[in-house]
Amino acid sequence: MSNYLMNSEEAYALIAKNAPIGRKFDSEKPMMQLLPSKALVEVSKVLSFGANKYGKENWRELDNLQDRYTGGALRHIFAHMDDEFKDPETNYSHLAHAVCGLLFKLEIELEKDKEERLRELVSDEHRESADASKPQFFGETYHKETGV
Repeated sequence: MSNYLMNSEEAYALIAKNAPIGRKFDSEKPMMQLLPSKALVEVSKVLSFGANKYGKENWRELDNLQDRYTGGALRHIFAHMDDEFKDPETNYSHLAHAVCGLLFKLEIELEKDKEERLRELVSDEHRESADASKPQFFGETYHKETGV
């Protein structure tokens, strides 16, 4: 047995060498840990206030909601720029209110994009299935005009 003492680097290297290798293939996934937790808690407070006052999903029901949420977000941003940091009705940050409006706008936009992609996919599949259902009696050499 040796009287050799390892330094910490050597000890860590030995542990790493003998430890089982853990793998998780998540490098392409969003790094959710980067979301600012304190800011999101403030946004959640605004969302909770709105849910209690209007209903949990009421925000989706507004007519002309993209314009209305743009206007609301801007009003809160302008109030903040004028050194009014808390909304007088809720006593929550004007910026948290603005973020809520922007999140609503983004959610609706993403849902709309998804619906459009699905419609395109269904339309493409419908076109392909309609073409595939036509019987193919003649090969590539058949000329439609001459019939030969």
